[in-house]
Amino acid sequence: MSNSVIQRELTALVHEEKYFDFLRHQRVLVTGATGLIGSMFIKLLILANEAYGLDLKVLGHVRSHDKAQTIFGEYSDNESFTIIDGSLESIDTPCDYILHGAAPTQSKFFVEHPVETIRTSIHGTEAMLELSRHKKVKKLVYLSSMEQYGVPYESGQVMTEERLGYLDHLNVRSSYSESKRLCECYCKSYAVEYGVPAVIARLAQTFGPGVPVSDNRVFMQFTKSALKHEDIVLHTKGDSMSNYCYITDALTGILTLMKSGEVGEAYNICHDEETRSIASIAHLVATYVSDDKSKVIFDIPEDVQGLGYAPTVHMFLSSKKLKSLGWQPKVSMAQAYVRLAEYIQEEGL
Repeated sequence: MSNSVIQRELTALVHEEKYFDFLRHQRVLVTGATGLIGSMFIKLLILANEAYGLDLKVLGHVRSHDKAQTIFGEYSDNESFTIIDGSLESIDTPCDYILHGAAPTQSKFFVEHPVETIRTSIHGTEAMLELSRHKKVKKLVYLSSMEQYGVPYESGQVMTEERLGYLDHLNVRSSYSESKRLCECYCKSYAVEYGVPAVIARLAQTFGPGVPVSDNRVFMQFTKSALKHEDIVLHTKGDSMSNYCYITDALTGILTLMKSGEVGEAYNICHDEETRSIASIAHLVATYVSDDKSKVIFDIPEDVQGLGYAPTVHMFLSSKKLKSLGWQPKVSMAQAYVRLAEYIQEEGL
């Protein structure tokens, strides 16, 4: 049975019919279907299809059928949903819309496997752009990342979509950020040269129900520690400003771009009124999740660089451009962590 927190969050979104009517009688391909965004997007579309009789077909590309069966559970048997595997280059199915989200997401992987990080991003994106070109899709939404901005040249700079920061391309950790930049350029180039209707979604750190409980990223570490009333341990000073987006706000942002995003353009998806430092977030989680039973402790190792952390950044993403399309984030950071904690508790620590 699906987690009740996931069901509750997605069911609330389905009530907003405006996000789904344009998908009536359409075929949507989602790559990275077992990732957080891909899996939640697919589940949302299945529920919307059932609620409104959209005659919608959803195709989810996965690398592992076993993992897909675990993540999708009863959704796997839904007649509107088809799981496909094989390489991205081998996909030749007709589709009307593509959400391309297949990419590595773990910092440790970027550092230990920079070649595979770059190769997966570039080859997969090229395959989806070629598929879009030959199948004449109506829109391809490419999931990029705020990390493509790099480090702002001015600390505390508000980053609108036309601005860019510094990236050290000789740091293997940049394999992720640089590949995102190149894939964005690829999307724009296909749009200009071949008329491929590609739109770029620059996501802030996205989290919420649906993340594997085994995930070791900072938002999961904080929440799991707080649930166990353990100290929240920071291995940096926690100075970096975190731009975030709760999963349901990310999903409505993606649907907005799929429907109304301008071809060849990039859009930040973030809750720009909730930009906080990592240390501030740790204290927020200690307060709202553990009822102040957890403390925030700083334990900074000598070789922080070797742990694969992103560089310290003081950056404020702006979502003004996406808001101009009618989108608004709805979930505060405190609400987001409380809901994540509920999800983790139900899944079991």
